[in-house]
Amino acid sequence: MNRNVTGTVLVTGGTGFVGSHLVDLLLRKGHAVTCLVRDPKRLRWLTGAKVRLATGDCSDPASLKEAVRNVGVVYHAAGLTKAHRNSEYYAVNQLGTRNLLEACERHNPGLGKFILVSSLAAAGPARGGRPLTEKDAPHPVSDYGRSKLRAEEETLRFRERFPVVILRPSAVYGPRDIDVYELFRWAAKGIILDMRGGERFLNWCHVEDLAEALLLAGERTVPSGSVYFVAEDRVYSTAEFHQALLRTGGVEARIVRVPVWMGYAVGAVSEMAGLLRGRASIMSRQKVREAVQRYWTCDLGRSRSELGFSARVPLEQGLAATWAWYREHGWIRS
Repeated sequence: MNRNVTGTVLVTGGTGFVGSHLVDLLLRKGHAVTCLVRDPKRLRWLTGAKVRLATGDCSDPASLKEAVRNVGVVYHAAGLTKAHRNSEYYAVNQLGTRNLLEACERHNPGLGKFILVSSLAAAGPARGGRPLTEKDAPHPVSDYGRSKLRAEEETLRFRERFPVVILRPSAVYGPRDIDVYELFRWAAKGIILDMRGGERFLNWCHVEDLAEALLLAGERTVPSGSVYFVAEDRVYSTAEFHQALLRTGGVEARIVRVPVWMGYAVGAVSEMAGLLRGRASIMSRQKVREAVQRYWTCDLGRSRSELGFSARVPLEQGLAATWAWYREHGWIRS
């Protein structure tokens, strides 16, 4: 099933990290953009952007009607990467996706395309050093990953009603990010924490490359239900990443290797502190479980051949630009 993608595009999560970079790219390419926002007074990275605002929330199906009506393509970038309780992942990542899909079917049955921003975490870690392909059976190791996989399943249920495409980015970093930012912040203080247990390997993905892949997914004609990994087509060891992080930041740091059990203990304390503060922490026992996996690697062959995607931002260039942005905006003062 293929349809021409025309008209306005809708972006959910436009006030966030990935969504705001996607909005920037869409506007540069001349697209008319509508952004679903929960609070028009808290636009964050959308402030001053020439977009139409639609007030609504993916957790409130009735609020989605006007947002989805008459748009040609939907980019669903909204989601949780950290949560107070694991149930929140499913409420937002799975049920929020279902609500949006059902709103599209009900109020915009001629939708040109629905594109879901999923995650490599939905597929799970690679086994035995062989990069994952889209044909491998998913085996997520965290509730975050499982919730993103369920969001994929919700999306695929609609594959015969309108075209759907799923992108699975690997570890995404870049300006405006608040998760990987913690690694930069601690490195600037002279400390890099590393889990014991040997080298680990992963593909990294700069946010501008992810935005480009999303744009290609909207423009290219591909089979409904297609799934693609998105990342730089190079695997980095943790040692290589740490060296690049320090070199591009012009900082020196002591690498502190932490036993895995201590990582879980810190994660538990961080979860409790987050509950007391009323603010979710990126550090949790489940994030430690993801971090101790040896391989987070994926095969980029399908995204290259079908989407025409090839990452343009190598790790060193991306890290240098990210350091510069954090310093320019006062997030890091060294």
